[in-house]
Amino acid sequence: MRDVDTYDYTKIPAEHREEVRRLTMQIRASIRSSIDCGIDAGKALIEVKSKLQKGEFLTYCKEAYTESFRTLQNYMNVARLSDCYGPEAVSKVPSSIAYKLGAKGVAPELVEAILAEIAAGDIPTFAIVVERINETKGSSSRSRRAGVSPEELDRLAVMLVTALSSAQLASFVGFLAGANSSAIGELGKKCGLLGGATEAPIVPRQVSGTIFG
Repeated sequence: MRDVDTYDYTKIPAEHREEVRRLTMQIRASIRSSIDCGIDAGKALIEVKSKLQKGEFLTYCKEAYTESFRTLQNYMNVARLSDCYGPEAVSKVPSSIAYKLGAKGVAPELVEAILAEIAAGDIPTFAIVVERINETKGSSSRSRRAGVSPEELDRLAVMLVTALSSAQLASFVGFLAGANSSAIGELGKKCGLLGGATEAPIVPRQVSGTIFG
């Protein structure tokens, strides 16, 4: 552990200086007594960060502690997780998994699902948790790129089922599954949607029964 005076506290606004010094000592004590969890250390780090000037927190962490900045970030992550879901639930989670679940950008639905699994005694491996987080982020990223809401997808599906026969719909969906953006853009031009011209208008057909009939 580094001595508390290793960091230059004069860089901190005077009104927060002694409080940050006190919190630094508290954080070190928490790290020594609870290295696997670090909830208390993480909460204190978050409080310190709120009192420092923008851009100063990284310097503070490097100069005040021997632990890596990543380790201190992990403590902050698990502290946020504890605030959201309670220390009792988090105490059952392996520390490496808790650090990942508490990181920014992890879907709350996934966090809740994994915490429920662990509470029931089904503890996933760290690799599986990372894989599930990456899959969720990838799905979310694709949705943002597509820019289409679930409601809009439902509306478009009804329009297509109403306008096309079952065979035509299957052909169209197959085309979309394998087409790139250029091919879809070219289709739009041929349909007269992007400055092209169609030979004949598309006339919607009336459909009885279910929309999939």
